[in-house]
Amino acid sequence: MARTTMRAYLNLAILVAGLELLAVGIWFVLEGIRVNQSDNLMVVYICAAAALASAIWLVGYRPRVDEWTEHCDDTALRDAKARLDRMDPARLAEHLADLCERDGLAEVETVRVVEDAYAVDIHARRGDGTPAVLRCRSAEGPGPVAGGVVEDFVSAVAVATDADADAGRSGALLLATTAGCFSAKAAALAASAGVVLLDRSALAHWECDKEVPAPLAA
Repeated sequence: MARTTMRAYLNLAILVAGLELLAVGIWFVLEGIRVNQSDNLMVVYICAAAALASAIWLVGYRPRVDEWTEHCDDTALRDAKARLDRMDPARLAEHLADLCERDGLAEVETVRVVEDAYAVDIHARRGDGTPAVLRCRSAEGPGPVAGGVVEDFVSAVAVATDADADAGRSGALLLATTAGCFSAKAAALAASAGVVLLDRSALAHWECDKEVPAPLAA
């Protein structure tokens, strides 16, 4: 069960326990000042406290509908990131190609990038028939992905993208990496070229939580 859901039930238990203790306390206070009460009235107080706690929980603490969906916990996400760290370009491309097929993309194929030993491309078709190109790139070191990587990707797919645009079909460009982040220059270049960047964390969430990158869900 999702952690948000477990926290919501814990909040409910705390609310019920707290308000019922308050109700019992009020009963004893009234008894102490010699207000005439029957023993059955304590039961009424306890039931009223439970009802009030449930109402407060429903309004403020109950998880939203989308929070009832199963999600990865922190351990599962760490494991997914660790697996990604160990992937070479070919294995990363196979892994992401499997995710593409799992999430409904068609004509998924991997293409070796001759000019970049650290990269393999995935070509696929989205649900509306438009193309998508996902470059899978293993990290070269601990630092962020440099802007030149984005420039090389945009240049490499320009011809194919232009052909699809001439046919009236706009394609999606994504750059996925096992690195933890992208440089500021890479992010700026990607934004200007319409390239969606996916770092190691985004890939782990895609795998575990089925958070499909928006361009691939078209």
